[in-house]
Amino acid sequence: MNKSRIEQLRDKLDEIDEQIIQLLAERQMNVDAIGREKLITKKATRDYAREKQLLTHARNLAQKHGLEPDLINELFSVIIRASLEKQENQKVASSTLGSNKTALVIGGNGAMGRWFVQFLQSQGFMVHISDPNTQDNAAKNIGDFRQQALDYDFIIVAAPLAASAKILEELAQMKPEGIIMDVGSIKSPLKRPLRQLTDAGCQVVSIHPMFGPDTRLLSGKHIIFIDIDGRGSLTQAQALFEPTMARAITMKLEDHDRLIAYVLGLSHAINLAFLTVLAESGEAADTLAQLSSTTFDAQLNIASRVVHENPYLYFEIQHLNHYNLGTLHALEDTIARLIDMIRNNQADAFTELMTHARAWAEAQQKNHSA
Repeated sequence: MNKSRIEQLRDKLDEIDEQIIQLLAERQMNVDAIGREKLITKKATRDYAREKQLLTHARNLAQKHGLEPDLINELFSVIIRASLEKQENQKVASSTLGSNKTALVIGGNGAMGRWFVQFLQSQGFMVHISDPNTQDNAAKNIGDFRQQALDYDFIIVAAPLAASAKILEELAQMKPEGIIMDVGSIKSPLKRPLRQLTDAGCQVVSIHPMFGPDTRLLSGKHIIFIDIDGRGSLTQAQALFEPTMARAITMKLEDHDRLIAYVLGLSHAINLAFLTVLAESGEAADTLAQLSSTTFDAQLNIASRVVHENPYLYFEIQHLNHYNLGTLHALEDTIARLIDMIRNNQADAFTELMTHARAWAEAQQKNHSA
């Protein structure tokens, strides 16, 4: 049977798609070679000037061939991100930091624990985990850490916050020689156990990875480091992430939760409230989708990601941070002011509020791009 014209054209598309994939594979081989050369010459993994040049060139070519520049820009941004991920992994794997060293991840079968297992193994560490959850893991599960001789260079505590506080207290009694590092999102419940560790003479540092366990590329991501013992543990913890493109931020223990109340507590609450209002509105999701706007779609996308996270962890972030109620009351006050402005026809007050918020946002954008 003769193929229809549409079938013939689709066959041609399949051939073109195959060529595109072959070219992408060839491009990736070149990316690997560039990555190896960067390692030899000790050049930075990311070159922002080169990325800008590449995207500008791609947009110009798109216009020349009658393609939508924004589409090509988005496509090449994904390609660049994949290339950066490959080169970052090359650099991490080439690190000799973990050679002949060991690490224990307590809570290694949790989501963030598994991330640390993979990350440390990629640097050459021999990694064990201690987790009552006995599901399969790339690292050996030693069972209850309390029954073991903790002869490790690093001990990472990646358990839920309440459990982490108890684990740190127990480690203070065991006094292992390696560096103890918690990765908690909130530090309020950990302050006393962290101090107990230093009082016991332990090496200890506290960090907060500002990304989730599904993160594959650390470029553009931040990690908060808090010096607890003042004995150099901070420097050694930072060295773990030196091969990556993550940005290290150091701060004092007493400042962490106050700032995180805005960065996590407030943003989580707003997105949860947004989706709750929609869910309880009685409006059908498909109807709202048909009426959606750019702002609505963007907010819905962010809020949907938030509510798919671990609810117990997100409750701990709200409940265990002593500063969260203050930010939530500030949110409550702002909403009340907005209601009054709308109810009382206060256009000038609304404009002033929006102008003030815009000025703050623009200042933030300038600081971020500087």
